[in-house]
Amino acid sequence: MNTPAPTRLLINGVVADLSNETLSDGPGNPIDLRPQAFAVLRYLSNNPNRLVTKGELMQSVWAGTAVTDDSLVQCIHEIRRALKDDGHAILKTKSRRGYMLALPEANAAAMPATSRTSNRALQRPLAAFMGSLLIVLAVAAAAGWMLRPLSPGGKPLVAVLPFDVLGEETSARRLGNGLTEEIITDLARFPEFQVIAHDSTETYAGRSIGLAEIAKTLGVGFVVEGSIQRQAGRLRITAQLLDAATGKHLWSDRWDRPDEDLFAIQTEISEQVSNRLGGGHGVIEVAGRIAAHRKPPSDLTAYELYLLGTEKLAKMNRADVEEAIKLLKRAVEFDPGLARAWVELYHAYGVMPSFGADFEANFRLAAEAAERAVMLDPSDAEAHAVLGFSFGDRNDLARAKMEFDTALRMAPNQFEILSFYAFLASSFGEPQRGAEMADRAIRLNPNYPMASTRLFAAAYFMAGRYEDALRMQKQMGPENYGRRMWVYRPAALAASGRTAEAKTALAEALKWFPDLTIEGFVSLPDTNEDDRRRLIETMRLAGFPPCAKAEAVARFEKPVHLPECVER
Repeated sequence: MNTPAPTRLLINGVVADLSNETLSDGPGNPIDLRPQAFAVLRYLSNNPNRLVTKGELMQSVWAGTAVTDDSLVQCIHEIRRALKDDGHAILKTKSRRGYMLALPEANAAAMPATSRTSNRALQRPLAAFMGSLLIVLAVAAAAGWMLRPLSPGGKPLVAVLPFDVLGEETSARRLGNGLTEEIITDLARFPEFQVIAHDSTETYAGRSIGLAEIAKTLGVGFVVEGSIQRQAGRLRITAQLLDAATGKHLWSDRWDRPDEDLFAIQTEISEQVSNRLGGGHGVIEVAGRIAAHRKPPSDLTAYELYLLGTEKLAKMNRADVEEAIKLLKRAVEFDPGLARAWVELYHAYGVMPSFGADFEANFRLAAEAAERAVMLDPSDAEAHAVLGFSFGDRNDLARAKMEFDTALRMAPNQFEILSFYAFLASSFGEPQRGAEMADRAIRLNPNYPMASTRLFAAAYFMAGRYEDALRMQKQMGPENYGRRMWVYRPAALAASGRTAEAKTALAEALKWFPDLTIEGFVSLPDTNEDDRRRLIETMRLAGFPPCAKAEAVARFEKPVHLPECVER
């Protein structure tokens, strides 16, 4: 006999009452969600950790009603907003197939025994492991996990222990040693935390020592450990991140691969582990933000203010970006030498004009922040990348390319660097390389944040991959677009032959930015001739007003004048 599924679920700190069709936060405050969106959430909740096709959802929620895919996409966007799932780690999109709601084990306690068994079986695949990552961290926060100890600068300390080698295969031992060292090297490129050197951790190879003792000896807050086995022509590798103080699992993954190219596999796994743990949306920083939220505002350190600022910045709407600037400015007031906070201030100031803020003032502040970041930490690859962005803003493409090349040499496999280069690659005359870098960045970090969708959409648009650009934009809400995305959406639709949709999108774009014109947009200084031709062609197809007012283009050093506007 099948016991009914639970009617109350905890999803990323949000309580979903399926019987009453209500959502509420931890303190019990209601969260609005339209009935159709709730119907989608209910169906996904009743099918957790399973790919649910678009057709299945459409049939369940809109049976007998003629609607377009946009109705479903809008519901998905509303659910993510209600669940605070900006990184799409909870409600996962499976490209061209459907969606999956990743529910953590915490919800299994409310489920019947048969459901628990089924869910555990479903959570074995790689996709479910990764999809539940941020949810596990949220549950960890509710349980009160602490991030300790910290480095003198307030950053978390991480130790990567030698991977256990199962069996006597010599090549597996060699690979295990190399994998441990590569992960340490890759993680050391992330300035958001500090990593214990290989010399200090290799002494633990093959020794049975408790996690608490290792953490105490090394003084770390996080431990990465894993195992490797080579058998019958295959490699089986596991890796996991643990809270050193409690022994709780924060993240784990496994790989089962043919062993034809041991060292290529070693490199690939090292890249994946370092990108999923490190970076602005990696496990370690997410856990740091959770801890910071539990502290009174008056007790926050510069590092914690930086973490909270990056969290706000990732939401990519004007109100949250303005709040991010306030938090990041407080961070550098506490610690003017915190280079990474200056990096994020560059991003925050740089994006404000796309929401209608003063162009010159914000770009000047962005340039100052980028220069300060590199001056404070010349070894920070992302600092060089934002300085490259800043030179691009000023149309100094030679120096921009030089800074980006430096960043890529320093961190060739870092998700953020690849994402930033993808955005600016067309300005360097490399649009196809930009799209390829976007593809690679997504492979390295399938749980990419909202902010990255803007970068990828731009890269795909400039490479003529319009459907991919539109796919990225579908993951955003209108409040996340900014001026550039409101240009790309109608233009991409028109270039794809979707004329009616392009007209609708154009009307919406002009509601948000009534002064949008072809001349005004293509006069931006970081637009090269090839990009300008593509924009003029696709914006004309979409029906954008061609001519800008004289005062609108007067601020540009080299304004573009279309023939029909000169004649007029």
